[in-house]
Amino acid sequence: MFIQTLRPPATGEDFRFNVAGCSGITMVRVLVNSKPIFRRQFDSMLCKSLVTIPNGVEGETLSISAEDSAGHSKKLEYQISKADPGAHSMLSRYN
Repeated sequence: MFIQTLRPPATGEDFRFNVAGCSGITMVRVLVNSKPIFRRQFDSMLCKSLVTIPNGVEGETLSISAEDSAGHSKKLEYQISKADPGAHSMLSRYN
């Protein structure tokens, strides 16, 4: 399982990410610091998602976590930018 994005999160912008290699039902959560902004269950091997980053949260931490029904999990964290820093791939590391 892995989590991938092409652009880091920027305040007030849409943020796209994928969770792939999942087994069974996968729960995906996105938080800004400890405040949840997205929660969804998927039942496919590829989960494509879009969230809008709230305004005024630059410098805070965006966390994406995924856990599937086989017990696999991944987490990816970013510092939220004030403006879009441009494209570059980010990929979660293996546990």
